[in-house]
Amino acid sequence: MSYPWFVAKRYLRAKGRGQFRALITALAVGGVAVGVAAAIIVLGVMNGFSKEVRGRIVGTNAHLVLLDPAEEGIANVDAVRAQVEAVPGIVATAPFVFGKILMTSDMDSEGAILRGVDQELERRVTDVVARIDPPDASFDAQPQLAGPDLPGIVLGKDLGAKLRVGIGEQVVATIPEVRRRGIPRMRTFAVAGFFESGIYEYDSALALTSVPAAQEALNMDDRVTGILARVDDMDRAPEIGVAVMDAITEPALWANDWIRQNRQLFMWMKIEKLIGYLIFAIILTVAAFLIASTLIMIVLEKTREIGVLMSLGADRHGIRSVFLLEGMAIGGFGTAVGCLTGWLACLGLDRYRLPLPGDIYFIETLPVDLWWGDLVLVSSLALVICVLSALYPSWRASRLVPVEAIRYE
Repeated sequence: MSYPWFVAKRYLRAKGRGQFRALITALAVGGVAVGVAAAIIVLGVMNGFSKEVRGRIVGTNAHLVLLDPAEEGIANVDAVRAQVEAVPGIVATAPFVFGKILMTSDMDSEGAILRGVDQELERRVTDVVARIDPPDASFDAQPQLAGPDLPGIVLGKDLGAKLRVGIGEQVVATIPEVRRRGIPRMRTFAVAGFFESGIYEYDSALALTSVPAAQEALNMDDRVTGILARVDDMDRAPEIGVAVMDAITEPALWANDWIRQNRQLFMWMKIEKLIGYLIFAIILTVAAFLIASTLIMIVLEKTREIGVLMSLGADRHGIRSVFLLEGMAIGGFGTAVGCLTGWLACLGLDRYRLPLPGDIYFIETLPVDLWWGDLVLVSSLALVICVLSALYPSWRASRLVPVEAIRYE
C-alpha cells in the first residue's frame, strides 16, 4: 500500500479530538449521497413520465394526421389512402371523422369530441380499439327495446363517469350548425363500451363511433376529416409527413405529426429535466463546500504531521495525493450510498406507483424509468465535483514549509 493512501486512511479515522471532524466528514458524505439520490430519483421520474406520456399519446393518436387544407374533408378516401401507403415509410393508414359535440345523458351534459373510426383499420394505426372494454364492443347498430336500432358509441372512461351512464343506455349528441347558423342537429347513440387511454385529456372528452355514423351525425356525406398514418420510425414522422405532402398533390394534403402536436408538452418535460439537474448541482455544491471544509480542518489539525512527513522525504506530490485521496474517498462513498438509495427508491416507486390527479398531469399514476446512462452521468459528475473540492486543500497542504510547520507546532 502506498504511503499517501495509508496516511489518508489514518486521517479519515477519527479518534479522540477528531470526533467533531468525523461529524463534518459524515455530513459531507451525506450531502453527496442526498444529491446523487435526489438526482437519480428526479431523473427516473422525469424519464418515466416522458416515456409514459409519449407512449400513450402515440397510442391514442397516430404518428401522422393528414388533413384537407381547405377543411372541407377528403373525398374518395380509399384512393387517397392507397396513394399515402405507397409513400416510403408509411406502414398503415385509417380514415377518421372528427367533430365537437355536446353529449347529453339523462343525468348530465358534457362537451365532447366525436371521433368516427374504422375498427379494423384503426387497430393497425393506434391502440384505441385495443383499450376498449368490453373487447367485443361494436359500433354496429345496437337493438333497443323500444324504437329503432341505434348506432353504438364508446365513451372515454371519465366522460362516461361524468355523464353517469352504463353500457346499453342512450346518450344524445348535439351538433351545432356553425356555418349555417341553423338549428343544432341531434343524434342518439347507444353506449356499447368504454375505453381508457390513461391520459385524462382523452378519457374525459373522447367518444368513438363508426365512420358512417359520425359522417351522418356531422353532416359530412361521404367525406372524412382526414387520414391517420403509422410510420416505420416515429422519430422520423415530420420528415415522412413532408414526403407525403410532396408526393400527393391531388388532392392536396397537410401533414401534422405527433411531435408537432405535443411540442409544448415535450418542451415542458425537457425544462423539468434541466431543473432536476440544477437541483442536483446545488446540493452537490453544498456537499463540495463541506468536503473542502473537512479537508481544510484536517490540514490545519495535521500541520505538524505534514511537516514531519515532508522532512522525512515525502514530496509535494505525495502530500497532495493524500488529501486528493481523502476527497475521492468521501465523494466515492457518498456517491455509492446515493446510487444505492436512488436505485432502491426508483424500484419502490415503480412497484408502488403513487396516484396523481389526472386532470393536471395527463396520467393517473407516477411512472419511474431509471436509465443506466443517467446513473453513470450523475455518478461521474458527483465524483468530479468532489475531486475539484479537494484541489485547494491538497494544494495548500503541499505548499507548507517543513521547518515552519514543525516550528509552530
